[in-house]
Amino acid sequence: MKIKIPKFIFFLPSLFYYALIFFLSSKSYHVNVDVLYFDKIIHFFEFGILGFLLSLGFFVFNTSLRNKFVLVFFTASILAVLDEVHQLFVPLRIMEVLDLAADLVGIIVGFFVFVCFYKRNKWIRY
Repeated sequence: MKIKIPKFIFFLPSLFYYALIFFLSSKSYHVNVDVLYFDKIIHFFEFGILGFLLSLGFFVFNTSLRNKFVLVFFTASILAVLDEVHQLFVPLRIMEVLDLAADLVGIIVGFFVFVCFYKRNKWIRY
């Protein structure tokens, strides 16, 4: 007997992860690190993980790889813009276009990393 799992369950990891991003973005802090573009690297990985987790949610739908990419990219892009706008209201935080660019590149890389894992392992069976 096959147990039917609701599709929204596959979006829960990305939902919880974005809540963590939003929570951390609401904190006022300034870190001095002597690595060039360190904050951009953080944005890249942060949203790369989000792109990966959103891919998990969208890959349960029976649609083309192109459509899955568009869904992941636009959903995560909206979340990235919301995160940057949110920072306008947090003391000591600013909205930066380069942060958003790092977010978008991270989303793309996160999606394609997921695709590589998916094609290699086929571990999502819905």
